[in-house]
Amino acid sequence: MRALASLITASAIALAASPASAGSCDEACLLKLADEFTVAIAEQDYQRLPWVDPDPVYYTENNVSLTIGDAWWGSVGETVGSKALAVADETTGNVMWFGTIWDHDEPSFGAVRIKAPDGEISEIEVIAGRTPWPMPFGDPRAFAISDDMTGMVNASDRRSRDRLIDVADNYLATKQRNNGTLLADFGEDCKMLENGVQISSAEGEIDPAQKDCASVFSAGLFAPVERIRDRRFPVVDTERGLVVAISVQDLPAKEASFFAADGTEVELQRPYPMSRLVAELVRIEGDTVMDAEGVVTFIPLNMPTPWE
Repeated sequence: MRALASLITASAIALAASPASAGSCDEACLLKLADEFTVAIAEQDYQRLPWVDPDPVYYTENNVSLTIGDAWWGSVGETVGSKALAVADETTGNVMWFGTIWDHDEPSFGAVRIKAPDGEISEIEVIAGRTPWPMPFGDPRAFAISDDMTGMVNASDRRSRDRLIDVADNYLATKQRNNGTLLADFGEDCKMLENGVQISSAEGEIDPAQKDCASVFSAGLFAPVERIRDRRFPVVDTERGLVVAISVQDLPAKEASFFAADGTEVELQRPYPMSRLVAELVRIEGDTVMDAEGVVTFIPLNMPTPWE
């Protein structure tokens, strides 16, 4: 049995996470591998999966470097996670799986990134949104990606992968230190969902009348997000206008309240420092952000990421 240790330095992981040219595992191959992974994790049988040779394989769970066989591998139970959506990018050799994951038969929201450009796994990144963490939390059993996210974009509204990444990055830039300025264009009915719940502010006790993305950002309701760092875009689907955006969002909560763009003082719902590890699908048509849906968990404030 080969050792699959991932007790490595952050700098080594950063090298492993650098972009690479397209490998031999195409989109269908990557999607099939993601499905095989969910079965292997439920059976706690990592030997059935194809691993890169030579070792090591890099594995993290909620930004902590671990060894294959630890954490989720040992607590998953026997339930195969139900897939909400998987999207693959043969250019980067990454596949992102969103769905319900299980710990001792308790459901959680899950996002799993697998890198296997030639069909052999070299990286696994798990983001698990588990209750009772202080975050938006719906029903993990009902986790589904809306049909609005999955259809093909009209040919005239398709953009290059670089342009899609630029737009997704501008979406994150609008959320960071949100002061009412829009740094991206948003669809009229654009909405943001995290862990199955529509969000309209950042940790604030406020329920705005208008919950579409442009209205929320114009009101400055994400002002508590001081920094969005370690931004990565490992998967892009140009035909569906989808970008997988992974980031760490820092909320220092230096004050128990913040001021919206119109000067209204808003009390924080959770007035203590934290960071949010977020993996989200950003849907883009033309140069406009239409929707965003994802999985989020909380980590200690300013916790460094092992991925660059």
